[in-house]
Amino acid sequence: MRLFPLFFLLICFDIQAAVTATVNTAKIKYGQNVLLNISSDNAATKTPNLTILKRSFKVIGNSKVSRPYLKNGVRKQKTQWFFILKPKTSGTLTIPAIKVNGEKTKAITVKVISTRKKSTNKSQHKAKKTATHDILVKATINKNKLFPNEMLTYQLTINFPNIANSDFKVTAPFIPGAIVLPLAEPTFKQVTQRSKARTVRSQSYAIFAEQLAFYQIEPASISFNDAKQGDTENMVTLKANSLHFEIKPKANQTSLGYWLPSDNIQLSQTWEGLDPTQQAVPFGSSVKRIIELKANALNADILPLLSDLIHQRVQLKLEDVSVSNELENGILIATRREVVSMVFNQAGNISIPPVDLHWWNTKLDQARIASLDALNFTVLTVPVNSQMSSSPEKEIAKPINIVDQKADETKKETNKSQANPLKQSKTLLSEQQMNWLILLLFTLLVATTAGWLISSRKAK
Repeated sequence: MRLFPLFFLLICFDIQAAVTATVNTAKIKYGQNVLLNISSDNAATKTPNLTILKRSFKVIGNSKVSRPYLKNGVRKQKTQWFFILKPKTSGTLTIPAIKVNGEKTKAITVKVISTRKKSTNKSQHKAKKTATHDILVKATINKNKLFPNEMLTYQLTINFPNIANSDFKVTAPFIPGAIVLPLAEPTFKQVTQRSKARTVRSQSYAIFAEQLAFYQIEPASISFNDAKQGDTENMVTLKANSLHFEIKPKANQTSLGYWLPSDNIQLSQTWEGLDPTQQAVPFGSSVKRIIELKANALNADILPLLSDLIHQRVQLKLEDVSVSNELENGILIATRREVVSMVFNQAGNISIPPVDLHWWNTKLDQARIASLDALNFTVLTVPVNSQMSSSPEKEIAKPINIVDQKADETKKETNKSQANPLKQSKTLLSEQQMNWLILLLFTLLVATTAGWLISSRKAK
């Protein structure tokens, strides 16, 4: 009975821990944003109640991610919400306990530091110097609405005078619940504006989001040290403009378990130990099938399994899988490569089914299928090489000596006659003598029959 209260407390603790809330930082400057992450194991399609939160913070961006997992052999669903919060005032602000499906998180305290300073000559000088850096940070995106898993291109440009400090520390854009990948190394271009030499630094990022939502992009920023003022350094941070995008529903609903929006997809295969044009395959032979998928503007992590690993008459095994994201001529190429071994242990006709990959062509806005044709083989019970070595055609093709053949036939007849003396005795009379003997016997038969008939008539 004493263990019951402890057990009850453990259950309560597990229930309370099912919903948690965390922030990326507990101390920020006024004007900066804080990222709030709410996680729940028992959301049941419920959403967090942010009514009290909005009294002190403004929600400028949000997203949601749901993923299944196993805990103690039980399948569960973890749901995470990401919120970008902008403080409305400075001071010590509290993110209240947030309710999700009857469960609450713990309250979180965030300290917001005011950026206002006293009006001194030194502070005025710093503010004036910071305002005259003449650096422009700008961001653009290629579209505002896109499909799940479709690539969004985020372009960051930094325009600065050549006399300025070019040693920037660039912070990539951030989107809660999305994946951000750099597309290429930054490029630099020299330009002249208003008779002044300037440099334009360009860099692009790929953004992938899956869930249907309205996403606010936490903009990219640059940081650098200002000129020294005595023994102190002034760290300057400049942000790009704020942008947003929306993930719209899929163009068509399928039960395939994957969705691939791209402007180009290529599917190919190669073989090791097998000629695809060959119709006959030796029994017990082992070959390797290598399937490769290349897709433009996709993240390689979402590419599906290509090989069918179940066959009634072929032993299949997935030996290797590799995925990669590579840049080719400024285009992100996602590649998936699978190596499957095949062992033919049953004779007869074997059919390898085709491979069909369904995808959505974003350029044509149409559904497409990339395919690999089916293959048919005949598995032989005996390997081809052994059959060819024992073929009777090769024996017939040997040269024949006629003299030797006649000698062999004579020898065979002699052996047969010696082995069978009865057959040898039958050959003592010639054919003519046999004919005369038959005629004599026939004459005796006729004479005997005629004499018997005459004797019988006389008796009557």
